[in-house]
Amino acid sequence: MSTYPKPPEVTVTGYPASSAPPPPPPPFTASTAYPYPAPPPPPYAAPYHHPYQPYQSPYRLFLRPLMIIAAAVLLAAGITTFIVWLVIRPRLPEFSVSSASVSGLSTDAQSLTASFDVAFSVRNPSKKAGIGYDGVEAAVFYGGDSVVKTTLPPFYQGSGNSTVVRARLVAAGTYVPSGMVKGIADDRAAKGTVSFGFAIRAAAYFRSGAWRPRQHLLTVYCDGVPFRFANSTAGVFSGPQKPCKVDFV
Repeated sequence: MSTYPKPPEVTVTGYPASSAPPPPPPPFTASTAYPYPAPPPPPYAAPYHHPYQPYQSPYRLFLRPLMIIAAAVLLAAGITTFIVWLVIRPRLPEFSVSSASVSGLSTDAQSLTASFDVAFSVRNPSKKAGIGYDGVEAAVFYGGDSVVKTTLPPFYQGSGNSTVVRARLVAAGTYVPSGMVKGIADDRAAKGTVSFGFAIRAAAYFRSGAWRPRQHLLTVYCDGVPFRFANSTAGVFSGPQKPCKVDFV
């Protein structure tokens, strides 16, 4: 009977044979609290932009184009009026006092009675436009204080026209400051003349064909018109004509 050789005895322990030691950990540095480098940051993602769109009221959406149209119409009208004004070239009227008289002048402590008759010479120097006068008022002044006023009928002047506007102003026991009474008496006694002023106000407008712009306030001042008194109650202004200042706004 054949026999097999007996294998050599092998000693077995509980641990495998030792191999090469692992590499040491990276040295600790003061710049990080961890012994290993930090992982790279994630890729940057741009924030999502959501623009704010305010609420648009339908009323505002309707009003904006309406305002633009209105502004355009007003601008066009203004340009047209300006061009027509340059072509027509209207000029201010010229006023002067051509004659005047006062009668029945009497005064007491604070009242005055008198009748003033005055003629204004009015000339329209414009060659291409007429002038209309509405709501005409005339007044008499002494030393800046009103004595009496009245209304006059409206009138119209064609281009280059000259006319005479007459006014009668009656003061019947009208209250006046005591200083006016004394001033009139002193002037009449010392110089034999008393200077009164006249004024005219009206709503005036130019007209040339179909063109008629808005009305303007016309104010006429005729200061220092001297009346020579032949007696204590009647005085007259005999000239020369007294030019007046004209304002047009």
